[in-house]
Order: sequence, then C-alpha cells, then structure tokens
Amino acid sequence: MKPSRIPLIRQWSISLVIALMTGLLYAIVSAEDQPLTQVDTIAERAQEAWIDGATNRALDIINHGIQGHPQALGLMKIRGDILSTTRRPQEAVQAYETVLRETPDALDVRWVKWSVLLRSGKGDQAVAELQRIAQHDVANPLVPLRVAQELRKLDRLEESVGWFQKAVDLAPDLPGWRLALARSRFDILDGRGARDEVNHVLTIVSPGSPEEAAARSLLAIVYGATKERGRRYQPIFSPEGTSAERKEWASLRAHAWTLSEANRFKEAEAVYRKILALKPNDFRATHEFGMTLMKLGECKEAITVFQKMSSLSPSDLMYADTFFRLGQCMVKLERWSEALIYFQLLYDAALNFEQSTADQTIVPGTKMLSKEKLEEWIDQVQTHVPGTSMPKIDTLESIPLVKPSNEASTSVEEMAQKLLKPSDPIYTRASLMGRDADFSLFRFIIPANRVMRDDLQGGNHEYIPIDPGDTFSTDQQEIYLVFDLVTASFDEVPLTAECFLETAKITREETGLTRDRVVMAMNDQSGYFMLSPPKTGWKPGLHRCGLFVGGEVSSYTHSDEVRFQIVEATPPL
Repeated sequence: MKPSRIPLIRQWSISLVIALMTGLLYAIVSAEDQPLTQVDTIAERAQEAWIDGATNRALDIINHGIQGHPQALGLMKIRGDILSTTRRPQEAVQAYETVLRETPDALDVRWVKWSVLLRSGKGDQAVAELQRIAQHDVANPLVPLRVAQELRKLDRLEESVGWFQKAVDLAPDLPGWRLALARSRFDILDGRGARDEVNHVLTIVSPGSPEEAAARSLLAIVYGATKERGRRYQPIFSPEGTSAERKEWASLRAHAWTLSEANRFKEAEAVYRKILALKPNDFRATHEFGMTLMKLGECKEAITVFQKMSSLSPSDLMYADTFFRLGQCMVKLERWSEALIYFQLLYDAALNFEQSTADQTIVPGTKMLSKEKLEEWIDQVQTHVPGTSMPKIDTLESIPLVKPSNEASTSVEEMAQKLLKPSDPIYTRASLMGRDADFSLFRFIIPANRVMRDDLQGGNHEYIPIDPGDTFSTDQQEIYLVFDLVTASFDEVPLTAECFLETAKITREETGLTRDRVVMAMNDQSGYFMLSPPKTGWKPGLHRCGLFVGGEVSSYTHSDEVRFQIVEATPPL
C-alpha cells in the first residue's frame, strides 16, 4: 500500500511530531512552573530515542524527566504518545488523563485520548470522551454528528437521535444531516418525527436535485412502501403452539369472520385481539382487525395495525389494499398531506401497471387498482393541501400489484431495491448517513495531521494517527484519514476517498476538491488516505469525504464517509 511513501513515513512523520510536541510544551508549561529549557532538552532526547526505535530508552528519559519536573504536563503528553504507538493503550490513556485533570479544556489531548480508545476497541469509552469534547467545543457541529454516528454503531439508537438533533441545530441548512436525523427517528419507530423531518427537507431542496431524490427514497421507506420497518422493529412470531392452541386459533378465526359479517364489530374486535395474541404473524387477521377498527371509528389504532402488514408477507393485492385503507384513515384524521402521499403512491403504481401491460392480454378476473377512483380521492385531498400538488415519486413501482398470469411476479423486496437504487453518480454525495455501521467496510476512520507505521509480527503493520482531530487550518498540508477495516483484505482491494465542500446544495458540475486511492494487499487491515490540498488551497468550511470500495466511484461502491472542517489559519504574531 503506497509503496513509495512507506519507507519514509515513520521518520519524517515523527520528526514533525517533535515540532508539535515542542510547541505543546510552551503551551502547557509556564516559565514560573519549570525551567523551560531543561524540559525542552528532556523532550528532545526522548523523541530522538523514539525516532531511533528505542522506545524503552525514550520512556526511561521521559519517566526520569517527569520525576524531576512533575508539573511539566507536556512531558506527560509525550509519554502518552509514545505509549500509544507501542501497543500500550491503557497506560497511554492514563497519561492523557493525568494531563486532562489539570487542563480539562485541552482539546488536542482529548482527541488523541479518544483516538486511542477507539483504536483499542473501547467503543463506549470513546463515545464518552467524544461527549466531553462536545462540552468543550460547543460550536463545532461535527462533534455531535460523530457522537450520533458512533452511538448507532453501538446500537444505542435512542441516544443517537438527540445527538443528531444537536448536529442539525448547529448546521440547519444541510439537508443530508436532516435526513440522517429522520432515519434515526425512523429506526426507533418514531414515524411521525421521521416524516416531519423528510417533509421539511422537501420544502428546502430544489426539485429534481440529488437531495430531493434521497429524501423521496427515504419518504417511501417511512411511509411503508417497502418492507423495511426500522432497526427497533421486532416482529414477534409465536411458536407453533400446542394442538389445543391451533384449534382455538382456527375456531376464533371463524367466529371473528361471522361477527364481522353480522356487523357486530365491537365483539369482533375482542376476538381478533385474541387471534393475534395466539398468532401475531397472521396477516389476514391483521388486515381484518384493521378493517374492524376502521368500522369502529378507531382510525388511529387502525393505522398502527395496518403499518405492521409490511413485515408479515401479505399478498400483493392485500398490501395494496392496506395502502388504500391507510389513506382513508389519514383522511378521517385530517392528516391530509400523509393521505395524499398514500393515494399518490397507489395512483403511480396503477399508472405504471397500465403502461407496462398495454400490449398484453389481461386475464379476466384480474383485480387491479382503479385509477379513476384514486384520482377522485387525490382531487378531494388536494383541496386541503394548500399551495401545491403531490409531486411524483421517483419510481412508479413503489406499490405491488397483481400481475397477469403470463408475467413473472415481482416481489416487494425487488421493487423496494429498484426504488432505492440510484443510477446517477451524483448520488454518491447524497447518500443517507443511516447506512453507517450496517454496511460499512471500515471499523473506524480518524482524520489526523500525521501518521506513523507500526510493524507487527508476521509482516503486517498498523497505521497510527498522530495529532488526530476534526479541525484543520487553511495552511494545512496533507490531511490523513487513518482507517482500520472490519476484517482483513481477502485479496487486493482498491479503496478511494473523494472529498467535497459540504454545502446546502449539490451541483452536478462540481468536481471533488481532493482524492486519494490506495490498494489494500491481501491480509492488510490498516491503512490511510493522504489528502493533498487542492490547487487553490483548502477552503474554509465543512468537508465530506465519501469512501468507496472497488475500481470505480459510484453509488454502488459507496461504503462510508468521514467529515472534517477547515478554518482560517491564525496569522503569526
């Protein structure tokens, strides 16, 4: 991996670290506390030994210096840095905590402590440190965003929502961040909150833009056009049960049907509840229970019942009918915008069915959605949605229909994949953050000023971020994205990082500011991207880097993302 850079990386990266550490000594240790020149000499001797690979000698020098100058916190910071690069993470963290007890607002120390915790697999402790960073760097929107993403990786979904909200509050104009918040709400089954966020995004993005396409895709998921129900959704499937229970279930089903036919809906409601307690995955009973609740005027509960249908593998016809009933319930509750979405999804599906079967003979008796009836419902609902008509969904195949007998049936899952599958490369910049830990090849990605290589036994090696953080100045030279893969490479795998300035609007003409490509050799697990400054220099603002696996950069190879910010360089005194 990057063979032309590897032989030199350790030597010159550590040399630059010396300069950084020397500056840190001046920042932490005042002239009144210790003789500055003597502390400098100790630091330089230790770092020279460190560069030569004599880590034990370097630690001896530092330890002796700390004994003589216990208030020199800069020496303790260097001790932590040396320990962190010699596979002694626990001792490194203890050294950093010693510094932080005296200088709790030292963000550089907090970032390197976080880095060590993350690399050593201490996910919960790393998140706790990020949360402390957020307390000291309150204006930085990237910190709460990273906290939220790391919490999702730990399956702490409920906590992640609040941190996504904090990030959005600090960067309210970025649609992608609001969609991440919407996805996080959807995953904890807060459907209304997710819909509100997506609908807000649709009011601020340009029609036809990549952001609108991403919002439409998420909206279809939130409204149940696919079988995805959110990560917290746990369908409960009853065991097969005893013979007596199966007999009771069959008897109750027949009784419920008889009561419904006699319009004795209140009695039928109680029976359907018993049926679903015995067999929660009975999709027919679920649908009939929802219909019974509608007859009783209990549309609010009926909506909850109908929304469970997508996880129960109903027939296409029953699934389409469920969407229609959801639209009717939304009308009864005067939730006009939501009703309009359901009817429009069905209308688009009916129109698509009509177009796709124009040259085919429809088998007599085939049940189809009535386009004319749906038009009447849409016209009725639109009078209550001021100022706009319902935009078209990106695909017309969101809702399944019964196909003619001579045509292969398309599953709901395949339709959902077609709905969510972007074809334009520009969508690589509008990907939902909700993918994060579910699909990422990367265990972590850490932005850093420098990188060091630690050679392991067996010919393998680990790259270690030096001076990590998420904020760099406009005069920054290279920025390193140090990463570790979830599993070692099984073969040569090309990886690409492409970075853009993250703005409220994405334009097709814009090209990436910087890019790097590496090839992971077999059994490699650690690596880094080196991002050189653009020809015009780094621009102040938030930067988003998409990470791609494979030989091309596209929406299909997008695996993860990482962000950093550029700030104006401080003028020299």
